[in-house]
Amino acid sequence: MNGAVNGAEAGAGTGGDLELPRPMAIVATAMIAAMLEFGSRTGLSAALADRPAQAADLAEATGGDERLAEEWLHGMVAAGLVNHDGSHFAWLPEIKPFIGGVLDVQPGVALFGALTRCVPAVAEAYRAGGSLAGDDYPHELADAMRAMSAQWTGAILPDVWLPAVPGLAGTLRRGGRVAEIGCASGETLEALATAFPLITAEGFDLDERLAGEGNARLADRGLAGRVSLGCLDAATGLNGEYDLILALSVLHDASDLAGLLTAAAAALHPGGVLLVVESPPLTGPAAAMLLATSVLYCVPATAARGGRPLGTLGLTPGVLLAATAEAGLAPVATLPAVHPLVAAYAFGRTGETASETADETTGGAVPGERAAGERLVMDHLPPVGRWRLAGRAARLTARVAFAVSHIVSLWVVDRLRAGRVEAQARGTRRLVRHLERMGPTYVKFGQMLASRADLFPAHVTERLAALHDDVTPMDAGERGRQLALAVRQEPRLRLLDVTDRCIGSGSIACVYEAVDPDGRPLAVKLQREGVAASMAVDLALLTAFTRVAERLPGAGGAPMADLVGYMSRALYGQIDFFREAAYLRRLSANLAGYEEIVVPRVHDDYTCATALVTDLVPGLTGDSAAGVAATTYDRVAARVLDAVGSMIFRDGFVHCDLHPGNIYIRSDGTVVILDAGYCVEMPTAVQHSLRDFFTNLALRNGPRCGEIMYDSAFPGGPPARHTPADRRAFAGEIAELVRTTTEPGGRFDMTDFGPRVFDSQKRFGVHPPADFAFPLMSLMIVEGTLRRWWPDLQIPAATGVR
Repeated sequence: MNGAVNGAEAGAGTGGDLELPRPMAIVATAMIAAMLEFGSRTGLSAALADRPAQAADLAEATGGDERLAEEWLHGMVAAGLVNHDGSHFAWLPEIKPFIGGVLDVQPGVALFGALTRCVPAVAEAYRAGGSLAGDDYPHELADAMRAMSAQWTGAILPDVWLPAVPGLAGTLRRGGRVAEIGCASGETLEALATAFPLITAEGFDLDERLAGEGNARLADRGLAGRVSLGCLDAATGLNGEYDLILALSVLHDASDLAGLLTAAAAALHPGGVLLVVESPPLTGPAAAMLLATSVLYCVPATAARGGRPLGTLGLTPGVLLAATAEAGLAPVATLPAVHPLVAAYAFGRTGETASETADETTGGAVPGERAAGERLVMDHLPPVGRWRLAGRAARLTARVAFAVSHIVSLWVVDRLRAGRVEAQARGTRRLVRHLERMGPTYVKFGQMLASRADLFPAHVTERLAALHDDVTPMDAGERGRQLALAVRQEPRLRLLDVTDRCIGSGSIACVYEAVDPDGRPLAVKLQREGVAASMAVDLALLTAFTRVAERLPGAGGAPMADLVGYMSRALYGQIDFFREAAYLRRLSANLAGYEEIVVPRVHDDYTCATALVTDLVPGLTGDSAAGVAATTYDRVAARVLDAVGSMIFRDGFVHCDLHPGNIYIRSDGTVVILDAGYCVEMPTAVQHSLRDFFTNLALRNGPRCGEIMYDSAFPGGPPARHTPADRRAFAGEIAELVRTTTEPGGRFDMTDFGPRVFDSQKRFGVHPPADFAFPLMSLMIVEGTLRRWWPDLQIPAATGVR
């Protein structure tokens, strides 16, 4: 092996690498995993993560043999995991994030080793009925599984998942009751008891050794009075009422899943939550890895208890939802998937809403009070209680009334003293500050209005533009608290020198300069305190208000609430920094063919729920287009619009927030796109319809444009009240709009065309789905941004159509 390893290292990059057949490559991968386990058990992996080192350095740091350390390092180089520059060894940059932190691979390789050593016993069980009792497994397997869970439960459970359930964190801070099914030795309950000092907790596990070890540890740490573990089946051990029941990667091993879920539902306090973690649907190597765990442990161990083995991937979301519904449970919140191998769900008893219970029984607990870590997917907004909405509506009404009286009264004074122009400028500044005080939701709407130079005078849009990245930044205290929270979620952030220089301040987050250990400049986007709770309430209130408004006679039957709800979910999704990181990577890949468009690179090793870390792009100024030569206006604008068209017509993935705070033009003409939190995925059918629409718009084929819009509004066929004549009339009106707003050669003004189209849709009751309307609105925003910089810009109607 020595010659093979060193030979592989020596041959790297020189044609000496041996291309192994796939079966042999699998064996090689298993051997590399064994080497990783060796590095983990000896401390070599962690020591090398601290800094580049030589074999002698690592041997001294870990108290081991230098010769073995040297051979291990060469093995890691041969595996393509470690770099050797001739003097020192170091983990490759793309590997280092997986040594320590939430994505640490070391517990996984420990599990691999433990499972490998179980193969002989499971092979015997295979021939003897397919079951193997838990007592027949080595202790190290349970310890490895415990370590796998501990890497994400310690920080993610209290800082991310629990705050995502409205009202739950507040209940636990006041002293709730918690139970855990399959608690092992109680590390998760210990972490919760530390984060929430007033709770009491009970753990249930079938492994007497683990429960005993856990109780001894809890006693040593002074928690025995509040946290207790028992060797007992949770289906019979759950008693009384709990505010939170945890089932973390255990339900797929249940011998009686239906009975266990029924017992959990019965044991929940009104408004209580069952938090479940299971594996998400997976394919390929990730699925094979989990199925290996299933073969070597889950299925034989469950069979030994007389149950029907589901296996690691057997409890799919569909199966879980059906089983919980049968037990009288229903989802109450969507929880973030912050680890690639786990998916989290929150259930309450059917007919109950956690936030409403919190409002009515705890004096108005704020949904998700620790909201900095809140992360919900785009198709879901957290439920908000009626009393919470009513209270916010009353406060908002009072604030709006005060703002109007304040702005109008001072405008009159300024008009008399300083003249009309100065009065307008001061009044608009006050409007911007009042929008800030109303909260991030209203700042976002102000940002949208800032791009509508067609609807508002220049002095209004210019002041509203300050909301793009010049919102009042966090003070030092808030910045310190949020940075500390981020460090708890991702300890590697301690390695960065995060300065107090705020280079961008928005409604949801502030961006600070930072420097990594290698001296590279980075940008740290730090989420504001309480922003998720504020947005959840305001967006729910806005949606409720719109549902009332759309019933009014003047609404024309427009599904305004659906459109506002669609927009609200997209806006709320901006607090999800993990999703934004994925969106930035996707935009970067989609726009890779545009050499003069820059999307900053994400640093996943530092990113967490409350901090998004990217490259710091140089050359960005407050007046983005100031340094662009007049001769390049058309070329730069065409590049921007072509990229947006590519998003819509080719990729079906659209950045919907390209206002002046998110798009910059550098002096060399390159375009920088930032802040991908507000992106939408377009259904294929809508994407095709939009492509056909803009193609016909460029051809000035107005009737066909109208037909496409009409048909997209009624994919299942028009309602009975519509006749073929209505379709022809609508298409005729759109055709006239196309004729009057486009010029020969396919040039047109979207900021004029868009609002007139929406008026026609309202008159005819033809309301396309939000998926169709949003790309049009996005084009209006980006065109408004470009026209703000270059008012005389000419824009082609078929931009981006390929």
